[in-house]
Amino acid sequence: MKKTVTELLENVWNAEGMETDPKVLEDIVLYEKDPSISAAFITFNAPEKLNAVPVAALERVGDLVREADYDDEVKTIVFRGNGPAFGTGADAAELGHYIGYKKQASGERRRPPSQRQRILPDKQLLSGAFAEAISNSLKATICAVRGYCYGGHMKIALNADIVLATPDAQFTHPAFRYLGAAPQDMYVWIENLGIKKMKEIMLTMRPLGAVEAEAAGLVNKVVEQDELDQWVRDYCQAISFMPLDGMMIGKSMMRLAQEARGKGVGEMTAWVGHGWATNLQLQDGEFNFVKERRDKGLSQALRERDEAVAPFFRLGGRLGEE
Repeated sequence: MKKTVTELLENVWNAEGMETDPKVLEDIVLYEKDPSISAAFITFNAPEKLNAVPVAALERVGDLVREADYDDEVKTIVFRGNGPAFGTGADAAELGHYIGYKKQASGERRRPPSQRQRILPDKQLLSGAFAEAISNSLKATICAVRGYCYGGHMKIALNADIVLATPDAQFTHPAFRYLGAAPQDMYVWIENLGIKKMKEIMLTMRPLGAVEAEAAGLVNKVVEQDELDQWVRDYCQAISFMPLDGMMIGKSMMRLAQEARGKGVGEMTAWVGHGWATNLQLQDGEFNFVKERRDKGLSQALRERDEAVAPFFRLGGRLGEE
């Protein structure tokens, strides 16, 4: 029986405080097909958390993409979210645990994770398990974005073929805020946004609005809230007329062109760079996400960090949840 990435990483992965129950993950990441438009739908189903998902749920996303790749009934894979947001990435309450940080006994000295504890989960899970599966899929991929598209969900949008977004959509990676200008697969950021816009998002840590994202090239089309689902179906229906062999040949040829533009090296920056980013040294007075989360709780820590900058640069408070 095939072992999951989680099982293979048991010797370096610390699952304390993390959700890994397969049945729970199946409820959080739904899968269904619509043969009438040759489409498979991967739906994030944690609206009460703005679709922040357990880290292990990202592995399920990758497995579902690979399943759809082998399914001749599927020509298009659609990513969408229930509720007001597409998704806010991996659950921030779990971040750090998957590379080895864990709760400490009173007085216990914190031991930072080894480099192998950073490298293997980053390479096999955060990159290989889902982002690369989407990037390398030979089926058409569509991202339907409402509200926040942050973190791991932003990685999905960056790697998808087509992004449709409502006017309230916001795109960025919060890791820029709590890890600094850290590599998050620089290749796809630059390819989607261009180097100037990517540097602005990285350095100011601000989200990109839907209209601005369309102008930059990340979003294909901005559509009204009540029209998004129909636009997704219309795109799927149009794509369904493409011969399956023709589609997969075309995407293979596109992959060759991307390799010539640095795709392979670019993918490596996602997991090699993340190891550096999780081992940075903070100076006195700099924001320490792990410490602030421990002392103040996740919500308060993120709120205070957000309120420290001008409204234009804030990540939260745009969907009415605050």
